[in-house]
Amino acid sequence: MTAEAPADVTRQDVTVLLRAWGGGDAVAASRLTDIVYAQVRAMAGKHLRQNASGMTLQATELAHEMFLRLLEAEVEWRDRRHFYGVVSAALRNILIDTARARGSEKRGGGRAHVTLSAAEELVGTEGDASGLDEALRALQAIDERKHEIIEYHYLLGLKREEIAEAIGVSVPTVDRDLRFAKAWLRERLAP
Repeated sequence: MTAEAPADVTRQDVTVLLRAWGGGDAVAASRLTDIVYAQVRAMAGKHLRQNASGMTLQATELAHEMFLRLLEAEVEWRDRRHFYGVVSAALRNILIDTARARGSEKRGGGRAHVTLSAAEELVGTEGDASGLDEALRALQAIDERKHEIIEYHYLLGLKREEIAEAIGVSVPTVDRDLRFAKAWLRERLAP
């Protein structure tokens, strides 16, 4: 992740806290929040700076909304990889909800547009939020790992090396999966 956890906290500690939080331990949830909030906020800020031109959300608002959704989620936390997946799904859903709300406020409403540089890179033009969401879900159905890698890269802003470490594959595998996923999404989203 982009922000560093306190030096005395290991990845295993985070996994233990995630599992305890999933088991209903409020102290674990509080400690985990202290450890990862700065990281989640940094991810949100990085994502907004790089990908969300025209978004009205601020990094702190996005981080708070993600944390609220995470705290309300009935999830049995397994490990950091699972946590990244849930965070990326929450981020995607928030951005889609925001784009839809913004689209419904404009004249002609009803059609939501997302101006994400990631989406623009994939499709070359401004894309429909629902179309992008459907394409990502379709990619997930055919290849979970490629879906996971593209979400970690574009939504969470993780570097190739961080993705490789998080999901337990090599950096060249991440590169290949990113190339495939981008090409597949570009084809799927082409008009």
